[in-house]
Amino acid sequence: MMNSRIYLIIWTVVLIPLLVGCSSTSSPDVDPTWTPSPTWTPVPTWTPNPPPYEPIKPTPHETAIPAKSPGSDIDLEVSSSISGIPKYNRNDWNHWVDLDGDCQNERHEVLIDESLIEVTFKEDNKCQVSSGKWVDPYTGQEIYEATKLDIDHMIPLKNAHDSGGWQWNASKKKEFANDRTYQNHLIAVSSSANRQKGAKGPEDWKPSNTSYWCTYAISWADIKDKWNLTVTEAELLALKEMLDHCETKHNITTTQSANEYINPTPTPTIDVSQTPKLLFDPDGPDRNCGDFTKWSDAQAFYEAAGGPDTDRHRLDVNKDGIACESLPGVQ
Repeated sequence: MMNSRIYLIIWTVVLIPLLVGCSSTSSPDVDPTWTPSPTWTPVPTWTPNPPPYEPIKPTPHETAIPAKSPGSDIDLEVSSSISGIPKYNRNDWNHWVDLDGDCQNERHEVLIDESLIEVTFKEDNKCQVSSGKWVDPYTGQEIYEATKLDIDHMIPLKNAHDSGGWQWNASKKKEFANDRTYQNHLIAVSSSANRQKGAKGPEDWKPSNTSYWCTYAISWADIKDKWNLTVTEAELLALKEMLDHCETKHNITTTQSANEYINPTPTPTIDVSQTPKLLFDPDGPDRNCGDFTKWSDAQAFYEAAGGPDTDRHRLDVNKDGIACESLPGVQ
């Protein structure tokens, strides 16, 4: 009996450490302060919000010549008389033609050139401008609809005729009437301002926006000089008054014209037999498209009345230089 107790004690002493040792080797030591790292989630790449859309202003006519630099001299030829010259006929000055064959006549080319935003077109063929953003330099007015704009010849065609252009052949008159090689020769302006100006020179009409007087006077003088057109004494005085609004002084040098234009030999004009006979007096009572049965008659009347620069009979609703487009035979 004593031996059995001894054996039991021995086995207890031996087995307990063994059992404790096995237990300790089956589970690794764990640091009670250890906290597992959170699962890593990739951060998405940052993408900036796109800037608001701003249409790009079209590049102006690549060959356009800027106005004279500040302080440069202006050379003008003064004429004391313009009596005896042939009567002005607007049909002699073929304007708003499609010079480059892209279906856009010069009116719409100017609208594209001068819009401050990308223009929209009336149709998919992109021949006629519908909208854009223009600032009329004569008034400072912002305009968004092309139908509310006229394209003004800085030097009105009649003024060019009276200043020496009457001597030009048909080709040179056409070149002048459609010239975009000088940046201010043709300008998109409000219809009302253009019609107030008409064929007047600076002695009789000036832009209401006086901040444009300097540019207007320089451009007027530059074009006269470029095309060898004369100015009158009254015209010269008006230009000098407007140049006083320039920040930098411009000197005007003048020469007296040798041409007095007394009973000159007129140059050939357009054969009137090839143009439709007018059905009504352009300076007579108001007419509308219902007064005409053929487009050619309406167009001839419209041009004789001053169109497309002036449309006092309101025959050209969309201001594209073509009257009464609903009539048969429109071109």
